Amino acid sequence: MIWIDQQPALDRALARVAANPVVAVDTEADSLHSYFDKVCLIQISVPGDDLVVDPLRKLDLTRFGELLADRAIIKILHGADYDLRILNRDFGFTPANLVDTMICAQLLGYEAIGLAALLERHFALKLDKSHQRADWAQRPLSREMLAYAATDTRHLIELAEKLRAEL
Repeated sequence: MIWIDQQPALDRALARVAANPVVAVDTEADSLHSYFDKVCLIQISVPGDDLVVDPLRKLDLTRFGELLADRAIIKILHGADYDLRILNRDFGFTPANLVDTMICAQLLGYEAIGLAALLERHFALKLDKSHQRADWAQRPLSREMLAYAATDTRHLIELAEKLRAEL
């Protein structure tokens, strides 16, 4: 997991991300701890890299928005509706060419469609969901919170491949 809270590190990381045809994306917000919620983390995974970006550091996220809009890159999200709304509201980003693994699971008729259930079903992975309701605006984030955040995207690309094959 690579923590990114400086512009040069973000620029280098996004150059690596742009070289991939498929990217996994997730966000964490402080909706349970703030009346006006905001994007507090952006998680991005590509093969070999799990990036956790701190948008509270007022980084220039323009390149990330361009990657999200790039139709040549497939974006994999799980339960994308909230992520899409807050990415658009907070940054004006409108992703294109995306696959939502939760919708894939619904189309397949799965009863359990949460990410934890899908990862357990397809990879025998048990996710620690203890940080699901954490205050993501707090800084510094604990090592456990960062590991939790990275896990939300780490397996999404492979999961999407399995679900799309089933579909």
